[in-house]
Amino acid sequence: MSGTNQRTWHQYHVGQLLITVQLDSAATSQNLDRFKDLAVVTRRLISLADSERLPVTWAVSDPAHSAATSLILQSGVEHEMAILGDTNWVGATAGRTRFARELIRRLTQARATGVEVTSLVPHVASVADHIDLVVKQHITAVAGFEPPQSTRHVAVPRALHYGVWELPISQNLPLQSSRFFSGKRKLWKRIRRRAKDAGTFHLMVDAPAIAEAGQSAERTVNWLAKRIALLRDRGFIQVETLRKVSARLADVPAVKPQRSILRAA
Repeated sequence: MSGTNQRTWHQYHVGQLLITVQLDSAATSQNLDRFKDLAVVTRRLISLADSERLPVTWAVSDPAHSAATSLILQSGVEHEMAILGDTNWVGATAGRTRFARELIRRLTQARATGVEVTSLVPHVASVADHIDLVVKQHITAVAGFEPPQSTRHVAVPRALHYGVWELPISQNLPLQSSRFFSGKRKLWKRIRRRAKDAGTFHLMVDAPAIAEAGQSAERTVNWLAKRIALLRDRGFIQVETLRKVSARLADVPAVKPQRSILRAA
């Protein structure tokens, strides 16, 4: 089915760039100073996205109770809220029942407050084994949980099930300090190459790691955001949220019917 997915994606003649920002971290929540630093960085990242008119998928553990939710919803840019998974309920050690319970709880509370959530950012492990539970909860987009081993690998969106798309990560930010100076230039060349090829590039920004790394990491994000906005303004790329991309991909009919994958939680 991968060939079909690739044809679906490449029928658009400009590149697609996705920006997902992970705003929560278990380690940060347990340290007051780190929590304060993250709050400051979060506000600056939201302000940056708004000033450059870049729609972003903001992933938080619990959208109904996150302090960032109200700031994001007040924006004039069409951002998206997503649920961020962690090892407490995502992955082999968490188990199927816990995954179902936590996903339902977080989605139900978010939707009860009027926050539309249709995307999941697993962060620590694939949710392919729980795809039936994801389908039941009307999730349409799932972020990849790790970038490819090689920068030469081209990550293409793939259908986990009809109507549910996995959008692989192309690059994590912040960059590793050992390759910082050359790394950001190489990263920009990769983004430009994907734009030229009318492909997709998915940036995953780890806000707690940005806050811990300091100003140099934040400056890199600012540097990239401004160049991405210029590339968008020149008509070479579209910057979209996970929800927008999955909705467009879902418009293309499936090649053949799929059997039911529904199982008991």
